[in-house]
Amino acid sequence: MNNLTAKFKEFKCFIEEKGSKKYMIGAVAAAAVVAVLSVCTLSTSYSLEIDGKKVGNVASKAVVTQALNEAQEVAEAASGLDVVSAYNTVEIKAVHSFENDFMTDEEVAAVIQEQVDWLTEGATLNVNNGEYKFSVATEAEAQAVLDKLKEGALANQGDATIKSVEFLEDVTVEAGNVKVDEIKTLAEVIAEVQAGKEAVKTHTVQKGESFWTVARNYDVTVSELQQLNPEVNPNRLKIGQVLNLNCLEPLINVVVVKEITVEESIAYATEYKETANLYRGETQVVKKGTNGKKMVTYEVKETSGAVVEKTTLNEIVISEPVSAVVNKGTKAVALSSRSGDGILNWPMSGKITSPYGTRSSGFHSGIDIGGKIGRGVYSAAGGKVVLASWYYAYGNCIVVDHGNGMKTRYAHLSAYKVKVGDTVERGQLIGLCGNTGRSTGPHLHFEVIVNGSTKNPINYLK
Repeated sequence: MNNLTAKFKEFKCFIEEKGSKKYMIGAVAAAAVVAVLSVCTLSTSYSLEIDGKKVGNVASKAVVTQALNEAQEVAEAASGLDVVSAYNTVEIKAVHSFENDFMTDEEVAAVIQEQVDWLTEGATLNVNNGEYKFSVATEAEAQAVLDKLKEGALANQGDATIKSVEFLEDVTVEAGNVKVDEIKTLAEVIAEVQAGKEAVKTHTVQKGESFWTVARNYDVTVSELQQLNPEVNPNRLKIGQVLNLNCLEPLINVVVVKEITVEESIAYATEYKETANLYRGETQVVKKGTNGKKMVTYEVKETSGAVVEKTTLNEIVISEPVSAVVNKGTKAVALSSRSGDGILNWPMSGKITSPYGTRSSGFHSGIDIGGKIGRGVYSAAGGKVVLASWYYAYGNCIVVDHGNGMKTRYAHLSAYKVKVGDTVERGQLIGLCGNTGRSTGPHLHFEVIVNGSTKNPINYLK
């Protein structure tokens, strides 16, 4: 300011000497400038920038340096690691301004603490060229993660000969600086790797849904859905039951190639011989079969425990199988001489213990034929099995559709010899007499159903 004042005095003397009014106006303007500068002095301050973005003005570099030092000490104390540098770019640029609005020391410290990350020497476990990255304290810890994954894949391999253990993904360990707050422990990295790429998706079974409709709605096959839910019976879904729609896929998959030798059975063949001494559908074992044995060596390729490839390397037969010999009946079932219109055969030998029609307990929709548990029950005519399961008071029950609106029902069975969808012949063994459901003793309850209504079976039997 002394320099500016001196210059002004020199200029004033020059004006007085010249005596010019024009120069007097300039003198007044100069005086005004001096007056302003005497109030607003141009000063040097500093702009704080983090990663190229201005945060604010500070009075001195020392304020920022002190905040950085304190933040580094906090990071080292919290992590127990030696910090080598800041991860972010922190710049302090000198600026000239009339502003006196500076950040306080506390504000600078808070910004540095919040926005600046710190680097320490460590290592990075890199999966598929950066698709997934894990920071650890040392190269040894990164290698320990990979070793643990391989150890898990090799557990419970029994007597298998391990030929190779590799990773499906491209996995590398790279030494270098890593962020202090991103460093994970061995257990944390393994947990994240095994947690997989996505969470398990589920579906809750609703009323009217079947295994097939759920599979169709989610664009998976019934076989795939069954593999995802091995504990679920596809034929007995319950409302509210939860089905898995996918499985966890680890971020790093271990591929094991091994060689195993196992003993396997060689199934025996069955030789059938027809005989008129047995009814159609009946069989009699003449000679039991015996399975053979063989030692088979396989090369097996597993990925994360699932077999993806299996190749037979060698087979040695230890013992040959011995075929079974079974007599197969050809005799037609003719169990009664009662006269009907001859459409149906009698389904089981025995006496009628309860006829069709009204009785003391209500209307009886079929006939009961007395018999011992295990006695053969035969199809009254050719047709297709449409029911073979427990059916309310009927107990174990079979229904055969003969076409043209006619069906026959066989109830209280002790066992099934056919399943739904089977095509049966007249006189074919389909079940065994029993005492299941609402029954007072071993017998066969037999019904004839025509166009949805029961009829007296006697009118159809020959």
